[in-house]
Amino acid sequence: MRLTLEIIRLAGERLALAKKIGEIKAQRNMPIEDPRVEQELREKVVELSKKLNMDVNFSLNLLNLLIEESKRVQREIMEGGI
Repeated sequence: MRLTLEIIRLAGERLALAKKIGEIKAQRNMPIEDPRVEQELREKVVELSKKLNMDVNFSLNLLNLLIEESKRVQREIMEGGI
């Protein structure tokens, strides 16, 4: 239970950072998506998953969920919803 709750806490921290990044992107008129950064992150997740002997598809699915939620938060900021 403790580890699951820690994962949720860390996801909350990640979303708080995504919000701050979204505010900066909005101020600088930058795009939400950066395919190069996303690809680099995917490569690192694959590498770490293999090192930890974890299912790569599981790790990439989790990463995609985190990325999409960050983009949703940033879109809300860009659209003036937050």
